[in-house]
Amino acid sequence: MPAIDSKLTDAKYGYDFVVATTQSSINSTMLTYINGLKTATVTKCWYSDDEGNSKMIDYNELVKEIGGADPFAVPNGTKKTPGSTVEKLYNMAFLAAFRITLGIPPGYLSDPASVPDVVVLGDNTSSVTYNMLCSKFQVIEMNYGAGPRVPPKWINLSQPSTGWVFQSKVDLRLTPVGSSGYSKLPPNVQQQVKNLGADAFGVQQLLFDLNNAGLQTVPTISGLDSSSTAGQFLTTWFVNSYFKVIQAAGQPVLNYTIVKHDNPATLIPTDLNMEVCPFLDPNGKAYAAPTKAQADLASLNYLCSVFGKPLPAAVPFSWNWVSAQDAKQFDGVVSINRNTFATYLKNQLSPSVPSNCLIPTAKITMTNLGFTKEYSVGISSGGTAAFASPSSGATVLTLHYENQAHDTAGLNDDEGEITLKPTYDISVSFQNDNIVITQHLNVYLSVRSLQTTVSGNIVDKLLKDTYKLGVDGNGKLAVNRQSDPLVDKSENPSTNDFVNLFTQVNQIVAMVKNLNFASTTFQSFPIAVVQNFVFPGGRTFLFKNMAFSNNQDLTAAITYADPTTK
Repeated sequence: MPAIDSKLTDAKYGYDFVVATTQSSINSTMLTYINGLKTATVTKCWYSDDEGNSKMIDYNELVKEIGGADPFAVPNGTKKTPGSTVEKLYNMAFLAAFRITLGIPPGYLSDPASVPDVVVLGDNTSSVTYNMLCSKFQVIEMNYGAGPRVPPKWINLSQPSTGWVFQSKVDLRLTPVGSSGYSKLPPNVQQQVKNLGADAFGVQQLLFDLNNAGLQTVPTISGLDSSSTAGQFLTTWFVNSYFKVIQAAGQPVLNYTIVKHDNPATLIPTDLNMEVCPFLDPNGKAYAAPTKAQADLASLNYLCSVFGKPLPAAVPFSWNWVSAQDAKQFDGVVSINRNTFATYLKNQLSPSVPSNCLIPTAKITMTNLGFTKEYSVGISSGGTAAFASPSSGATVLTLHYENQAHDTAGLNDDEGEITLKPTYDISVSFQNDNIVITQHLNVYLSVRSLQTTVSGNIVDKLLKDTYKLGVDGNGKLAVNRQSDPLVDKSENPSTNDFVNLFTQVNQIVAMVKNLNFASTTFQSFPIAVVQNFVFPGGRTFLFKNMAFSNNQDLTAAITYADPTTK
C-alpha cells in the first residue's frame, strides 16, 4: 500500500493534497518527453555598433545584411578573403552568435542509460539541480585579434556528441514573499510558472519551470574547460550577454511553452508550492551519503490547497512517500487530506439529509365538554442538522438530529399526554479501501390516557452500506456498494381491546405507522455521491492501488502516462 503513514491532518502540514514523485521516475519520464519534443531552435546574434558597444541583432536581419549567407555554415578557421562571407561579417562588425535546440545530445541515443539526470533532487528541500541538455548547440565568433595587422580568426564550434551540460540550481519556492526567485518574477510569468490547471504536475510544466532563468542560479558548464575557446565564448556570450539579461526579466532560457487544458479533477488547487524530500532511513533521518538507488527514491512534492484556503509553509515530511519496493511498481503517490475528502463527502451527502430529519406534531383536543379526547399526530421531512468532523480516528463524519412534539390535556395534565420524538444519526468511516456509512432512524412514541401509558420505538431501523473503492486509470473512483440487511427493531405497542375503547392508543400507533415516511426516505445513499470524485493529476498519471492510510488520508499510486501523447 502506498504512503501508509500519510498524515496530512498533522498540524505541521495541513495541505489539502500532495502529489509526490521520485527522482528516478521524473528523470525517466523527462527524458522520454525531451526526446520527442519538437521545440524551435533559439538563435541569438551580436554585432558592435559605431561606439564599440555590443548590440543584439535578429538572425534574419543578420543574414540579409551579409547577402543571404548562413554564418553558421561557414567552417571553423575560414580566412577573410575578398567577397567572402567572413569579410562581410567583418565589415558589419559581427561579434558572435549561438544556436541551441533543447533535446538529448545524439551521442546518448545509443545508450540512454548513460544520459545525465536532468533533475537532481539532493538534500536541499527548497531547490533542485537542473542539468539542461541540448540536442544541438553551435557557436560562432569573429575574433578580431590584437591589432590592425592581425587578421581576424573565424570560430565555428559545436558541442561534442555527448553535449555540453548547463548546470544550475533552481529555486522551487513558489511563494510571492521573501527571497524566493518566484517573488521577483513579473506577475504574468508567475502565473505561468505556478500553473494550477490540469497539467500542473506533469514533466511538461516542470521543464517549463526549470527553464525559467529567473528561478535559476547562473549556470556552470559541466565537462568544459572554462579557459578553452568554447568555454570563453559561452561565458562571455551565453552566460553574461544572454542568460543574465533574461534572468533579470524572468524569461525562459529556451523557446519552450506549454499548452494548458481543462481540469476534470474534483479538487482543483488554488495555491501550490513545491519541496524536495530526501529518502529517509528507518529512523526517519535523511541518509548523510545516499547511494544512487537511495537518491533516486527522493521525492519532489507538490503541496496544494483548495477552495482558496491559505497554503501552509513547506515542511519536510517524516515519512517516505515511496519505498524501494513500491518504486518497482509505480512512480509516486497522490494523497488527499482525510478532512478534505471528508468535506467532499459531507457536501455530497448533505442534500439527502433533510428527508430523514423528521419534524413531528402532536395534539390532544378535548371535546364534548371535556368528556372526549382526540389525539392527533403528524410527521413531515425537512429538518436540518449539521455534520461534525472528529479530529482523528476511522470515523470522519457524524451527524445527530432530534426533534420532539409534546402535548398534554386536563387539569394538571391528568387527562392525557402524548410525545412523538424522531432521531436520525449518520456515521461515516474510512477503513482500508472502504467507506462505511451507517444510518439509524428512530421514532419514539409515548401516549397516556388517564393512568394508562403505552410507549415504544415505533420506527427503529439501522442501515449499513460499505462502499468498496477502486480507481480507474484516469483517476476516477470506481465504487461497489455492499449493503448489509436492514436491521429493523421497530416496536408495535398496543393495548387490549377494553383499554383501547377508552384511550385510542392503537389508532394513534396505526396513524403514525400509516404515515409511511420511513419506507420512502430511509434508504442507501446513491453510489454517485462517492463515484463522482476524480483525483487530481488525471491528465498526467495513471492510477491504481487506492486505499486509506493509517491516518485516513485517501491515497493512490501513480505512474506517469506517456508524456508525448498528452
